[in-house]
Amino acid sequence: MTRHLTAAQVYARMACLPMFVVLMRPTDAYEPDSAAGRELMRAHLQWQLELEDEGRLFAAGPLNYGQPVSTDHPIVNAGGMYIIAAATAAEAERIAAREPFGAAGWRTHVVCTWLLNEGVARDRAADVVEHFGSGVPFTG
Repeated sequence: MTRHLTAAQVYARMACLPMFVVLMRPTDAYEPDSAAGRELMRAHLQWQLELEDEGRLFAAGPLNYGQPVSTDHPIVNAGGMYIIAAATAAEAERIAAREPFGAAGWRTHVVCTWLLNEGVARDRAADVVEHFGSGVPFTG
């Protein structure tokens, strides 16, 4: 960017796209190297692919990849996350509750509302949000 933008010009470029971030953390039951854990991982990945096929899954993946999950970090104490479009927080919670590890009691989750404002992904996100009709109000 080579020129100074006014505040109005800056705010006009904000996408203001409401989405939901789901943070997941393993429970004491989590045993990913067991036969049951490998099957849950397969089911988890298939579940995410199904959300992707619906066009609802915006992004997903592990946090701090290759490192153990920190449960005492003051901000990030999750092992993975995904970003979805849903009409309401309640709908996002219902979707998150179906995640296979969580349904089996091997992970807990928290659903956070998220407002995508900037970034190269905002045009694709706008399509996803429009399709799933987010009813989350923006009160900027």
